[in-house]
Amino acid sequence: MTEAHSISDEQHQEDVRPARNDKLEVGCYSFGAFVLFCTALLPRAALALEDGGSTTLGEVVVTATRDARALSEVPASVSVITREEIANTPAQSLDDILRRVPSLDVPISASYQLHPTADNVSMRGLGGIRALVLLDGVPLNDPFFGYVQWNRVPLESVDRVEVVRGGGAALWGNYAMGGVISIFTRAADKDTLVAQAGAGSYGTWRSDAYAAYAVSEGVKLGIEASANHTDGFNTAPADIRGAVNVPTAFTAHNVAFAGTFSPISTLVAHTRIDFHSNEQNLNSVLAFNTQRTWTYSADASQQLGNAGRLTATAFRNDSHFRTDNTDTPQGAIPGQAEFVQNRHLTPVHDTGGSLVWSNEFAGVLRSASVGVDYHEIDGRDIAYIFDDAETQIRTDIGRGKQRFVGEFAQVSLRPVEPLELLASVRHQSFDNFDAFDGAPGGLGAVPDQSASSVDPRLSLRWAATNEIAVRAAAYKAFRAPTLDNLYRAFATPSGIFFGNPALKPEELNGGEIGFDVNRGALRTQVTAYTNTVKNLITFAPLEPNQLPPGFFFGTRNINAGRARSRGIEGEADWAVDAAWSLRAGYTFADSTITESRLDAASVGKQQGGIPRHRLSAGLTYTAANGLTIAPQIRWLSQSWGDNDNTLPVDAHFVADLSVSYPFTSTLRGFVRIENLADRRYVADNSGFEPLRLGTPFSAFAGLRWELR
Repeated sequence: MTEAHSISDEQHQEDVRPARNDKLEVGCYSFGAFVLFCTALLPRAALALEDGGSTTLGEVVVTATRDARALSEVPASVSVITREEIANTPAQSLDDILRRVPSLDVPISASYQLHPTADNVSMRGLGGIRALVLLDGVPLNDPFFGYVQWNRVPLESVDRVEVVRGGGAALWGNYAMGGVISIFTRAADKDTLVAQAGAGSYGTWRSDAYAAYAVSEGVKLGIEASANHTDGFNTAPADIRGAVNVPTAFTAHNVAFAGTFSPISTLVAHTRIDFHSNEQNLNSVLAFNTQRTWTYSADASQQLGNAGRLTATAFRNDSHFRTDNTDTPQGAIPGQAEFVQNRHLTPVHDTGGSLVWSNEFAGVLRSASVGVDYHEIDGRDIAYIFDDAETQIRTDIGRGKQRFVGEFAQVSLRPVEPLELLASVRHQSFDNFDAFDGAPGGLGAVPDQSASSVDPRLSLRWAATNEIAVRAAAYKAFRAPTLDNLYRAFATPSGIFFGNPALKPEELNGGEIGFDVNRGALRTQVTAYTNTVKNLITFAPLEPNQLPPGFFFGTRNINAGRARSRGIEGEADWAVDAAWSLRAGYTFADSTITESRLDAASVGKQQGGIPRHRLSAGLTYTAANGLTIAPQIRWLSQSWGDNDNTLPVDAHFVADLSVSYPFTSTLRGFVRIENLADRRYVADNSGFEPLRLGTPFSAFAGLRWELR
């Protein structure tokens, strides 16, 4: 069943024939459609007001408690990545840097080498899309699919990243069942002009320009523009490479406008507008993806007396995603010929906001906060299906809306001075409505559905000495199925793969215990954790009598089985002296399916994409003349491309190197090398496409000029 008549006039304007060089028509989104009635993002506002605006960012985190707090006092497992560490890490996108963080799971392949819908992010061996990513407080997870397009965040714009591991749904809601990644961009706090450009292997180049201007103490403005491109390398191994296989080329552009406003000393507000676009030619001549995203965000934070604060936030995302997926013509040899078998267009509108009150106290009750938030997603997927003569044979439609409304509260108690009890709880209600399942054999109009969840978290931290603390936490969390899980279907000439409008949210129960050591220049964290997940979202094969006419195989998404993840994560940062510093991290993850009535072969085996052991280390040397040398290594044990452990991904070791030198007080040159020894390794073996190789030896050099 199809709903071709429901495609809007704007969508009909695009020529949907599978010609390789046609461009996606992108309309301009109206600024007036979204009124920024209250302004900006809680974390930045909280930091700006803390201690009269003089907070030292390197010593403060906000994500774990939704308020500014010294890193050494947070009762959670936290990593902080600074701007300097980002500059010293060879990487073309942020996921290449996050891959080194303990217990943070992203694909081994770089994001710009993957189909965007494969850019999963999770923590602690949960797999899939089970972590929330925030950019200045705004969700970065794609609202329709849940994946993260990391190239929406230019590396030069990042001030720092906070990674908080463990169930975060009590404060942050959906997606945060594995943890939260918060990315903070550079604040326009003083007159600044920065330009950076570089080029390297495989036709790679990148440029970035940033300017900030303080009009007055109460008005500060910033603008940034960046572009990056790579001709890419051929990810298919030479022995299985076909005539249609080409390097994966990728181009991205970003523009951002930001403002900070403080009309009175107790009020701070921010506004930000971002535009992102990218184009990708994915490993074959005709496989093509493109994305366009506008984001509008704003916040305002008002100091209430000496210890209180009221913060309002609002955001809007308007995005359009297109993907051309290919197949082999009848009678042709796979890899030697192809045609565009389907083209998916996915426009999505995403709106949200929050209001949070917080206050500090003296005595046993040290602080309290109460908040409400709202999030609504409106998206559809229109799939144009072609035969190998490039004739459109049908149009499949999947669409729906989701609404999330949450209320949360948190209190910090100190019954005795060394002991903190941090208790938080969220009530979350969510609705799926106005939905349509228009794939062949689909359900047509789908009844509205509603559900709710109560997710508590209790954390404690005992400061045994001034240098050593023990902490523990227990929590519940959830993840709602995405619009993709619910309503989007994907078809090949012989197979069809359905969503499922009846899916229930996944539910997690977890706990952890760990200790922190903060001794002078040494900071160490070690944490042991355990999680169980029920209503696990997976898929089941369809029986012949369940398939629509003309199809011979297929699957449908289901809630089936349970999973368990448990392990140990450790991290150490040591500033040895003024010249030398060291960071090392280790992860052990035992991540298994414990119950699956439809895939018994997977029970008791390590989940696909999750290695049991990971190790990373980096050494940084900074000479008196400013020369910086930063070698880094990472090692992963064997993992699997599937849950049945039939598709191996071999263990591999990679070494990288970054070198920079200040030619003048304003001009610095740099060289960054990925995979210094040119180790060839398989990065993906999912079974859905040929083996995918990881990044080979790649050198990149450039100049950075900064004037303050």
